[in-house]
Amino acid sequence: MTPSDAVIAVDNESTAQAAGCHAGEEVMRDAATKAGKSAQLEQYDKDYPKGPHDQPQSMCPAFGSLRVGLRMRRTATVLSGSACCVYGLTFTSHFYGAKRTVGYVPFDSESLVTGKLFEDIREAVHELANPDEYDAVVVINLCVPTASGVPLDLLPDEIDGVRIIGIDVPGFGVPTHAEAKDVLAGAMLAYARKEVQAGPVARPLGLEAKTKEPTVALVGEIFPVDAITIGRMLQPMGVKAGPVIPTREWRELYAALDCNAVAMLHPFYAATAREFKAAGRPLLGSAPVGVEGTRDWLTHLGDVLNLPKKQIDQAVNAQLSAIRGVLEANPIDARITLSGY
Repeated sequence: MTPSDAVIAVDNESTAQAAGCHAGEEVMRDAATKAGKSAQLEQYDKDYPKGPHDQPQSMCPAFGSLRVGLRMRRTATVLSGSACCVYGLTFTSHFYGAKRTVGYVPFDSESLVTGKLFEDIREAVHELANPDEYDAVVVINLCVPTASGVPLDLLPDEIDGVRIIGIDVPGFGVPTHAEAKDVLAGAMLAYARKEVQAGPVARPLGLEAKTKEPTVALVGEIFPVDAITIGRMLQPMGVKAGPVIPTREWRELYAALDCNAVAMLHPFYAATAREFKAAGRPLLGSAPVGVEGTRDWLTHLGDVLNLPKKQIDQAVNAQLSAIRGVLEANPIDARITLSGY
C-alpha cells in the first residue's frame, strides 16, 4: 500500500469537540472515547492510578516519551499535535541538551475531520523510514489527535526493516512525563519481544557472547554512574548489571529481555513490567538505598536468582560495611524527605 492509497476518516463529532487543545480534560476525554480510544484510556487508568494531585503544574506529559525517543540512537521521533504544544516540547527537549531533530506533522480542522492528518503522518513515516539511518520511527499523538481518534495503530509495523511505533500520550490520559516514559519504553519492549518470539535477532553491539553470569536488567532513567555502582554491588554475588530501560539503542532491548531478573528501580513503569512478566522474567521492587534498603534489596535479589546463602551474605556484608562507614563519617541529625521519579 502506498501512502496515498486510502484516507482514514475519524469521528466528525469527536473531532469538533476536540478541535481546541484547551477544551478541558472532560471534553477531550469524552471525545477520545467516542473516537474509539476508550480501551487505551482505560489501560492508562489501570497502569497509572491518579490521586488528589494526579496532574501537578508541570511540563506536558508527552515530554517523557519524547525524551526516551531522543535519547535512543538511530531513532526518529515525530510529534502530531497542536503547534503550540510541539513548540513547547521541542524547546524543552533542546533545553535538556537533545541535539536531535524532532519531526512534526501539522494539521488543521479540515485535515482532522477528513482523516487527512493520518494520511500525512503515514506519508511522513514512509519518507523517514530509511534503514541506513534508523532502526525505528516513533510517532507520538498529543491531545488533539488522540481525542480525534487519529489511528496510529493502523500505521505499518515496519517499512524496509525500520520499525514503526505509534503511541498516544494525551495530557488527559497520562498524568506526568514520568509515566509517559513508560508508555514508549513499554511499547518498544513489546515490539522487541514479538521480534524475539518470531526468531533469531541481532546481538547487541559490544556483546560478543552470552555471559555466563546471571544478569539483572535495570528499569528507570538513572544516571550512568548509578548503573556502574549497582554493577559493583552485584559483582561479589557473581551477578552482572544488564541494560537499563529505557535503553539507548534498539538491540539493548533484546539483551534486557534475555536477563535473569528485572530490578524495577523506579515506579510508574507498569507497561514495562507487564512485558517482562510476559517474557517470564521475575521482578524485583525498590532500589539499594541506605543500610536497611541495600541489605533487603540484595538479599531479595539473591533469593530470586537462587544464589547460595553464603554468597549472598558475603556481598551484603561487604556493602553494608562500606555504607555504614560513610554514614558514620557524615552524620546528619535531621529528617530528609526524598521525592522524585
